[in-house]
Amino acid sequence: MRAVKKILLPVLAVLVLSGCAQWVRTGGPYVSQTRDIKVVLPEGWMRLNTDEFIYLTRDGSLLQNILIEAFQVDETLKYTKKKLRRGMLPIEASEVIIDNIGSDQRISALEVKENKSARLNGHQGFRAVLAYKNQDGLRIKTVYYGTMQGEWFYGIRYTAPERHYFDKDIKTFEKVVGSLKLQGQS
Repeated sequence: MRAVKKILLPVLAVLVLSGCAQWVRTGGPYVSQTRDIKVVLPEGWMRLNTDEFIYLTRDGSLLQNILIEAFQVDETLKYTKKKLRRGMLPIEASEVIIDNIGSDQRISALEVKENKSARLNGHQGFRAVLAYKNQDGLRIKTVYYGTMQGEWFYGIRYTAPERHYFDKDIKTFEKVVGSLKLQGQS
């Protein structure tokens, strides 16, 4: 019961404090007006209504979330001094992204379970599977796909507590990944 309270109280706080940003129910095709991304969103999930990225959750952002992001390759990453650069191999880009995640002070005991080349709707990219502990010591697991297209980096990741929630929605995430279209693809 105590663990449930540790999870639910922060979720409620996020929902109350994000009163300015609206959540909208999802389901079906979605086109980002600012990031040139098309994707089929899962039924019954909620999307944070922002143009900066696509952020989804079904049961609360701390229980599971999917983040789809696009940013210019030369942008400074939040937690690492390492840089992405145009023309990098996908595995090199994955190392920068993993270092950025691992440099976040809110996580500890980062383990790279998998880091390999993968295709993201026809584009060369990578797939990384990471496990770590959050600030409360809860084991979290993330699957992160990424690719660089010209001056842009595209990433899609699924994050959830390793026990129960991760396995519950990983198939839904993989369907979202399979539906992702970048830079004007049909």
